[in-house]
Amino acid sequence: MSAAQPAPTTDHLKKIAMRWFDEVWNHGKRETIFELFPAGSVIHDGSQDIVGPEEFVKFYEALHDRFTHFNIVPTIIFAEGNLVCEHWIATFTDKASGKPVKITGTSIVRIENGVFAECWQNWDAAGVEAQLNTTAASA
Repeated sequence: MSAAQPAPTTDHLKKIAMRWFDEVWNHGKRETIFELFPAGSVIHDGSQDIVGPEEFVKFYEALHDRFTHFNIVPTIIFAEGNLVCEHWIATFTDKASGKPVKITGTSIVRIENGVFAECWQNWDAAGVEAQLNTTAASA
């Protein structure tokens, strides 16, 4: 009979969530997607559900096809139970125009056994389009 494993601390859960943003987005480490987002995990991104690492890679690649120089910085992070909430600022560059983009977003992650089980996120997609669709006259 094995001893019961201690419950992860909220600091440990925060580190897992911060690792995701740092490694996947800031450093482009795709292997972290497969380490932290196993089959059956779900990200609820607005009206879209992204299930499992293969679907997430498609989402990730679509964003990387359009943008570059991602940098996501957490501004507020807290955890309770097995949930971590992270409010963040993201900066990146539109490949077609070279325009810089800056948005905010919030992700709430349910972590089980050290990996993402489910995530709810909202980010300023309208702000992205507004920043890219500004004309020279309004600059």
